[in-house]
Amino acid sequence: MNINTKKLTKISAIFRILVLVATAIMMGYLVYAYAVHGEIRFSSDMLFMHLWQDSAVSKILLLGFKLPSFLLLLLGVYWLQRLLGYYQQGLFFGEKAMRCYLWLVWFKVVDFIIEIVEILGVGYYHRSLYGDTRIEVNLDFSNITTLLLMLVIIYLLKAAKEIDAENKEFI
Repeated sequence: MNINTKKLTKISAIFRILVLVATAIMMGYLVYAYAVHGEIRFSSDMLFMHLWQDSAVSKILLLGFKLPSFLLLLLGVYWLQRLLGYYQQGLFFGEKAMRCYLWLVWFKVVDFIIEIVEILGVGYYHRSLYGDTRIEVNLDFSNITTLLLMLVIIYLLKAAKEIDAENKEFI
């Protein structure tokens, strides 16, 4: 294994730990905010926060709006751990690593769609309770560019895998 590959495997191991630590901190904060303050801080949506503070509103329904995003986050962490695990083993271009990366891309696409559906669902729920509500769906340009970049990376990984296979055949 060359020096660069060793560095990449070490970096992957460090990132695996950092992802787990960051996830644990976030989960701990969510539990703390809910248990101590009765707040859910999984959203910065103002309509959601307004509904959450109203005691007459169904908290179960509001949590139901956020459940898909939360589950996608956990699934994303799982697949990211698997991907970084393969990278840690030096399997950068293998089928298993590519499958993990593809899952992460699809989760990002689904998350993009679910975010829009959540905003609309919360907005219509708010409108049904309070009447005239302005629903704003803000499409974050960075999310769109991240998706496009991830698709380009898939193409680059496939091309690198083919080049690597050609080089092995040539030798």
